[in-house]
Amino acid sequence: IKKYERVAAKLDNQIEKIVKARVNQSVFRENLLKKYNNQCCLCQLSIPDLLVASHIKPWSVSDSNEKIDVNNGLLLCANHDKLFDKGLISFDENGNIIISSKLSNMDKILSNIQNDNKIELDYNMNNYMKYHRRYIFKK
Repeated sequence: IKKYERVAAKLDNQIEKIVKARVNQSVFRENLLKKYNNQCCLCQLSIPDLLVASHIKPWSVSDSNEKIDVNNGLLLCANHDKLFDKGLISFDENGNIIISSKLSNMDKILSNIQNDNKIELDYNMNNYMKYHRRYIFKK
């Protein structure tokens, strides 16, 4: 009976987890992997498990077309994705990096970002990047 009680106690401690999956996220990622030759568009890191399909205009505020639009995406390594997602870096209309004043010089060094970093940014991506600069980037 004691063994049964222990099993029942373990079952009572389990948590039911509901996971929301982003529809078409894998297609979005595959398209970005192709577009950027399987490399971070900022530092060229090419370890697939460390590359993130990052939305420029966040998924949560994008309409259904923007969520899957490859022009609303950057392929970034996990480090640069987090900096971009948190608004600590962005890019101007020419693709030049803009670095938040919230990052110290040491933070920049440790994060592998320099003032002369640049990405390819075409016309179709610029509206999304304008959104990022206006609503996400922390000056």
